Amino acid sequence: KFAKNFIDRCRRYKKERNTGIIILGHGSRLKRANNTIIDIVKAVKKKLRLSIVEPAFLQLSQPDLSKSIKHVVSKGCHRIVLVPFFLFKGNHVNRDIPNAVKKEMEKYPGVTFEYTNNLGADKRIAEIVFDRIGKAMQSYRR
Repeated sequence: KFAKNFIDRCRRYKKERNTGIIILGHGSRLKRANNTIIDIVKAVKKKLRLSIVEPAFLQLSQPDLSKSIKHVVSKGCHRIVLVPFFLFKGNHVNRDIPNAVKKEMEKYPGVTFEYTNNLGADKRIAEIVFDRIGKAMQSYRR
C-alpha cells in the first residue's frame, strides 16, 4: 500500500512540471562508488516517469548540491524535493545538509525546498539484509 501511495504521489509530481527531485549521496573519490547514485536516479526516473531527477554529492564528487540545485532551477523548477541517500541520521543528515539547503534557499527565494527523511532503519532495508543473509547461507551450504 505504501509503495502504491508513493507512486501515485510521484505521478502527481509529474503533473507539476515545476518539481525537481535531487538524490543526494555522500560522494567518493572512486567514480564507480558514485555510480550507485547515478543508477538510483535512472531507476527513479524510469519507475516514476519523472523527467527532472538529478544526482548530487555532498563531498568528494560532482555535481555538488549547489550545482544540482542550480541545474534543476534552470529547468524551470520552483519546487525541489531533496532525498538524502544516507543510511544513518548522523551529522551530515542532521546538520550539514540542512545548513547547505538554508544557503541555497537564500539564493532561490522563489523555490520551495522539501527535505525528506534519510533511508534510515526502514523495514524494506531490513528485507535487503535478509536477502543478503539468505544468499550467503545458500552458498555456505554448497
